[in-house]
Amino acid sequence: MSFPPLYIIAMPHAPAKDRQLVLTIGIALLILLLSFGGVWLYLQYAKKLRTQTNYLSLPSIAISRDGHSIRAGIAIRTSGEDANWASRNQQAFEHVMKRALMEADPKKLRSEAGIVAMQESLRDAGNDALGHGKVREVLLTDLLISEGDL
Repeated sequence: MSFPPLYIIAMPHAPAKDRQLVLTIGIALLILLLSFGGVWLYLQYAKKLRTQTNYLSLPSIAISRDGHSIRAGIAIRTSGEDANWASRNQQAFEHVMKRALMEADPKKLRSEAGIVAMQESLRDAGNDALGHGKVREVLLTDLLISEGDL
């Protein structure tokens, strides 16, 4: 059994210009697809950061004033985008929160409404001193109020 020569069976080759055009279009489509994929991934990451919640815990702050002592544990809630900003400004937050606690009325802090008002006051003090609305909430995690010095 004899087979015909291969050059007779082989399909005719496309001209070099056509192959180069197909290759160029393929590369352009691949680059376009990768670009759209990269943008989509970046947008998903940015959305995650905006919705993510971050807490910065400050060391316990203790103050004594007018025969009253207050010791408070404080956590500052920010968005994921502002987490690094909050960490870099931790010492400034400690100073601002200490100053705000010095201005607090210990008698008002003994009620639930007083604690809520204090948390709002701490949030406003943090935003006024350090950021433009970056502090979402300030939580008093531990609060000890006593007569006399700590």
